[in-house]
Amino acid sequence: MKKIYCLALFALLLSCKENKETTSENSNKTVQIDTTSVKNTAVTASNENLVSDLRANEKLKPQQTYSDQVEFVNFDGNGDYALFTVQKNKKLVSFFTNLENAGIFKRGDVLDVTWKMDTIYEAGEGEKQDFGEWLITAKKVKDGPVSLFRKKYKKEIKYYSDNKDLTTDFKNYLYEQVEYYLANSKKDLVIANIKNPEANLVYSIEDRDKNGRSYTVLGISNEFENQTSIIQWLYLDNENRKLYEYDLPNDKLVEFN
Repeated sequence: MKKIYCLALFALLLSCKENKETTSENSNKTVQIDTTSVKNTAVTASNENLVSDLRANEKLKPQQTYSDQVEFVNFDGNGDYALFTVQKNKKLVSFFTNLENAGIFKRGDVLDVTWKMDTIYEAGEGEKQDFGEWLITAKKVKDGPVSLFRKKYKKEIKYYSDNKDLTTDFKNYLYEQVEYYLANSKKDLVIANIKNPEANLVYSIEDRDKNGRSYTVLGISNEFENQTSIIQWLYLDNENRKLYEYDLPNDKLVEFN
């Protein structure tokens, strides 16, 4: 009788253990399914909230092609992604791009562009997926002030500097800033020198501090018989890249747009 009782008790304990293992196994499967569901929901949510300053108050769809007319500002191919910066309605937007010859445009050129919202990956500890504006095509439809300036003033603008550490990219950037200023300046002295066929425009590059900020200073001059006559001093803020005219009589900087 004791043997029968012991066998029955053993069978009951074994049955409880199997039920507990089965329950634990099912619980783990349920957690796995729920986790997948949450991930899918998160990705879908990020796709449903795509926005861009190019299309204010418009919900955008990934991979859909959009067309806009914009003003070219700058091309920078030095980062993890090449950036093609444009302006529309006074708002700046930087496209990610892998287009060849994306740097052929000049600041102020009017472009017809096609673009889409697509995936980007932010560098760092564990790449983070995000969405951004990707440039598909760009076509110039109108010359901007810099392109028109180059057609009128066809001489190379020379520069000189004691700084031997300037990179080629930064020197090219400074050259574009000088061109942009000359193309858009309303000052009589600047306009007169551009129109003068005998003028030889040059500029100096140096570093200065003013009011606690660091600037790259460009001194635009007319060179004649190995002598230079200053036309305008420009200050480029080394932190925010804003360009300023130097107002000599009042000793102040005036932002140039």
